Amino acid sequence: MRHLILLSSLSLAAVAHSHAAEISVGAGHSCTTHTIADALTLAAATPDVDTIRLADDQAYTGQAVSIGTSVTLVGGHGACGDLAPTGRTALVGTGDRATLSVYSATADIRVRLENLDIGGGGTGGDIGGSGGVNVGARVFVSLADVAIHDNLGVTGGGLRITEGALVELERNVDIHHNRAYAAGGGIYLDGAYLRMRPHGIAIRDNDAQNGGGIAMYRGANVSVGTDPEGPLRPVDGVLIAGNRAGNTGGGVVVNGAGTSLLADDTVVRDNSAAEGGGVYVSIGGYAQFARFREGPFRHCPGDLECLRLSGNTAERGGAVSVRDGGTAHIDETIVRDNVAAGGTAFWVHGDDSQLRILGALVVGNRCFDSAPGCPTVYTSGGKLRFEHSTFADNPGSDSLIWGDGASNAIMTDIQGYSSLVSGKQKIFDFLGAIPTVKYDCVLKDSGFEEIAATRSGVLPIAFQDPARGDYHLPPDSHAVDWCDDAPVSSQSPDMDGTRRGLDTIREDQFGPYDLGAYESDRIFSSSVESRR
Repeated sequence: MRHLILLSSLSLAAVAHSHAAEISVGAGHSCTTHTIADALTLAAATPDVDTIRLADDQAYTGQAVSIGTSVTLVGGHGACGDLAPTGRTALVGTGDRATLSVYSATADIRVRLENLDIGGGGTGGDIGGSGGVNVGARVFVSLADVAIHDNLGVTGGGLRITEGALVELERNVDIHHNRAYAAGGGIYLDGAYLRMRPHGIAIRDNDAQNGGGIAMYRGANVSVGTDPEGPLRPVDGVLIAGNRAGNTGGGVVVNGAGTSLLADDTVVRDNSAAEGGGVYVSIGGYAQFARFREGPFRHCPGDLECLRLSGNTAERGGAVSVRDGGTAHIDETIVRDNVAAGGTAFWVHGDDSQLRILGALVVGNRCFDSAPGCPTVYTSGGKLRFEHSTFADNPGSDSLIWGDGASNAIMTDIQGYSSLVSGKQKIFDFLGAIPTVKYDCVLKDSGFEEIAATRSGVLPIAFQDPARGDYHLPPDSHAVDWCDDAPVSSQSPDMDGTRRGLDTIREDQFGPYDLGAYESDRIFSSSVESRR
């Protein structure tokens, strides 16, 4: 009874103010209350968006916090009364349910989480199937200066977003060392939305059967980009790294019609899976890695290489696997040092699957020692189109692309334009699959001229300094001023942001446009030590 009377008097005190209340939680006598649950009861009793400030003078263990009202929850205060956080407050779960749950089925609510360290969540309780943070229904949640780690769930070991909810990772959010039995070791989305701002965001070292880092299903959407109206914070990219999946999508799974990943300033590196070491796209899902050049978006410094798929490993599709009607669009992206037994960079399977590679650099991808002759790109049906891309230093098969499948049953469509293929005798070879091939303005440096190729050839291909990762063209390259503006990618800048079609003093072959990922304009100096 005394507990209820205390809450009643505290509620009257909070309502007496016409403005949003400051509610403090801690052990001290000056604190408004001593528990987060009591503070949320006070916040729910006011019409305003109150701020709850957590003091670090007590431990917050055995937590299963349930938020159903608009509120700002800020940790990291030394004592009640402090307004400037100096660290992160640890919220430790019960081990059998979500440590923090945000849900509202009847009204729209906005919740902000700051300066928190959320761990110890588990599964088996009655608050969702996730371990760390569970967000659902008519909810918008923003996170800043938050760590979510060492949680366990069925889906969404770290963060689970469902039922149309929207979450924004605003800055300095580290989701790491979480595990999910089924999908989404770091983050799981089912028909929900996630915005990630490229300011110190990391999804790393998480585990699941599918989607070690992020798993997306049933119309979910994930986007990465700066906020045009937000503060001018440094841009260092979103990092998806070191995640593991027992089945598909070490870094990310994009599954289902209407499900989409729109990634700018994103690095997917050092993830592993059986298929799709970096990214796995299937059953109508769409994954795009591209630079958003239109509008007031800001981007990483070039030396951070913030649009990159690198160091991922899988049996099938080291960087990306596209299967059963999925679509992947890889634009102005570095695809480097991925490893697989088949499709060291890309794996495409199914007649309705599509892969588009525009203005990309695909280099240094290699086979497992057990599969020394594997191709850089594997196809079994589907459509592959590449434009203004550079393929070089990818050991393995004599052909860049290998097509496989049952004769008269699998259709493979390959189109290549304004690109460079170095170190391969053939662009495409096949067994059983029915190929349709077309090349225009494609140079390779070995083998014989390709069938169905126009304005193409076999000539020496030189780069500025490939040993240091510099695949720009020297001024005397055969690839300079080779083609016209027929490909769609000719209307976009190269990977450095240089306008294509810069004419030189040398005579044009078929036009002023250079071949490959880079327009010959400057000498690039790689900064390996700065990479995200």
